[in-house]
Amino acid sequence: MNLAYYTCFYGDENNIAFNIPDTPSLKYKCYYFTNNQTILGYLENTNWVGIYDNKPVSSDLIVSAMASKHIKAMPEGYLVLKEYDYLCYLDSKLPKVNERFVEKQIKDYFIQENFALVLRKHWFINDNVWNEFNESMNHCRYRKEDEKYINYIVGQVRAGLSEKSDEHCMTGYLLRNMKHPKIMQINETWFNHIQDCGIECQISFFFIKQMFFEYIKSFSENPFDTIL
Repeated sequence: MNLAYYTCFYGDENNIAFNIPDTPSLKYKCYYFTNNQTILGYLENTNWVGIYDNKPVSSDLIVSAMASKHIKAMPEGYLVLKEYDYLCYLDSKLPKVNERFVEKQIKDYFIQENFALVLRKHWFINDNVWNEFNESMNHCRYRKEDEKYINYIVGQVRAGLSEKSDEHCMTGYLLRNMKHPKIMQINETWFNHIQDCGIECQISFFFIKQMFFEYIKSFSENPFDTIL
């Protein structure tokens, strides 16, 4: 399979996300994008391929989180990833993904079927985007943008989208079919919504999934080697 994994970190050494997880694969290339030279140095002793993204390093958690959203949402904008048919984004704070699970999803949903994007249903938040909003308020970095989220949600509902869904998803695991004719439109639309919504990108994806529902597959199984 022409598959690559990637993750990222943007920010300084005091950022709560400052972390290098185990590489998800020895079979496929694994890329780690960062603007932090310290992380880049640490990556030299791992199986990750470190990619330096020359963006300013900030101690502000919101600024740093927003800096990471471009590679997360629009991997087609990075030369090293352009050659791959399938891309698996993993949040750097998550445990190791099960590679056989990833390969099976590619076969089942991209080769046998024709989905553009596969991701996991949220295991404890469902039914309503306001449940995601309320949960996010338990985190300081999200509380700082609470009015921005509220205005964004209200605006999407007024535009005709629903605040309810049976399949609310998590965005820490994103398996993309880069050959699909709709994937770049999905990616770009999501990135633009992130700019309007804020760094809590599961809120914006709640509405993106409604806009592109026929191209997005959600699943309930655990994709990681540990229970999560």
